[in-house]
Amino acid sequence: MIWLPITVGVLLRLIQLWMPIVGVHSWRQADTAAMARHFALSDTPIWLPQIDWAGAAEGYVESEFPLFPFLVSRLYQLFGVQEWLGRGLSLLCSALTIWLVIRLGRRWFGARAGWWGGLFFAIAPLGVYYGRTFQAEALLLLCGAGCLEAHSHWRRQGPVWALLLSWLCFTCAGLIKVIPLLWLGLPLLMVQLNVEPQLEAATQTNILRRTKGLLRSPGFWLYVGASLAAIATWYAHAYQLGLTSGFSFGFWGGGSDRSSLSLLLDPGNWFNLSLRVALRLLAIAGVPFLFSGIWLSWRSPDGRTAISGLLGVLLCTLATMRSSSVHEYYQLPLLLFACPLMGLGWHQWQQRCRRWQSSALISLWLAISLAVLSFDYWALEQRQVQDWMPLAMRIRQELPEGSRIVSVTSTDPTLLNLARRQGWLISSKQLNPERLQSWREQGASHLAGSFRWEKMYRPMSEGRQRALRNLAAGSQEAWVDDVSQTYLIPLDAISASP
Repeated sequence: MIWLPITVGVLLRLIQLWMPIVGVHSWRQADTAAMARHFALSDTPIWLPQIDWAGAAEGYVESEFPLFPFLVSRLYQLFGVQEWLGRGLSLLCSALTIWLVIRLGRRWFGARAGWWGGLFFAIAPLGVYYGRTFQAEALLLLCGAGCLEAHSHWRRQGPVWALLLSWLCFTCAGLIKVIPLLWLGLPLLMVQLNVEPQLEAATQTNILRRTKGLLRSPGFWLYVGASLAAIATWYAHAYQLGLTSGFSFGFWGGGSDRSSLSLLLDPGNWFNLSLRVALRLLAIAGVPFLFSGIWLSWRSPDGRTAISGLLGVLLCTLATMRSSSVHEYYQLPLLLFACPLMGLGWHQWQQRCRRWQSSALISLWLAISLAVLSFDYWALEQRQVQDWMPLAMRIRQELPEGSRIVSVTSTDPTLLNLARRQGWLISSKQLNPERLQSWREQGASHLAGSFRWEKMYRPMSEGRQRALRNLAAGSQEAWVDDVSQTYLIPLDAISASP
């Protein structure tokens, strides 16, 4: 029966697996796909990630540890550059995470709760979508779940390999993204401090005693210190790489702007985040079962472990409110802890309800998830493929591989990645004769973009549409797709400025 949640999860994640890199957060996926492509074609080492939007430069960029794109690049070298390979790696990671969530739920709350928790992870809308996107989130969740499962196994049975696997997964999670140090560190600490069930009456005394013992343990400091050293080494290298190249994803300094007091005190932000979690993570139907699971388990050691994971994600949200508000995948780690808790709440409710009631509710749960995925995610991918792929394919076919283009998509690198070209990102508002001349001198051959979209997710104003149409009309060699309203203009043929 353990294969049913995994099979359901895989089937949902197979939908549109062949899609190019488009859709929600396509800009994030495009950068990851560009790194994988450059790793494969240039055979550069893992410590030299490259992006497409570096203009005439090589494009080495300050980034998180590029483990996911590097793994995809190894597949590229075997099978060729095909984006579905990156999506497939995410699917594999997500399927393994479903299995680990089942094991965690079984370890914490029993076999039935673990099974249902795995099913809820398999059908959660955000879990499905980011379980097949071209980015590192699926690998990150796998590392988080693997760390918790291995550490719990080591605490109860003591094999050294489990502790080493826990450390490896914890370190990889911190390298892929820094914030797991908090949302994964808190539940790991609770696993370490958990008291035996027979000593539960003296919980506070045992936790205090264990905390003192833990702080005096050389193994604890070796585990933490070695992880922090590896993570700090990478980010110090990444910082220097960014200083040298001038390209960064904005991790450090005032420009990062990840949170502020005004954002934390804005009720609208919290309402939007709560709505996102309720609808896109829990599919509405899971909300009461999450609260039920929290209520049923908060007195047990394993329940406190799961709840501490929820608190860890909340603390990460406080520390990165701006990023959490924009990037919905920041809430994904909630699934690792919420799904086993929902499984517990569901199992307790199912024992008291009639069979038809549980069947009807799980059908409603799945229907809500499919509706969210269809309208918010899959439909957007289909529309963007129709809008952008004719232009991207024309660039691939007509422009030499080493050519560089100017993508009029503001800060969105999706078109560059779809075209598999490097070049410049520019907003339509920033186009002027001086910039056009500068790009020509640096080797740019064409201007490409859309009359309708400033970014792939933001419509363009009517004034800018008219200006770009006038620019295209001034070139006898411009190519315009009448259906998608995209354009490709040779810079040498432009006779008028926008």
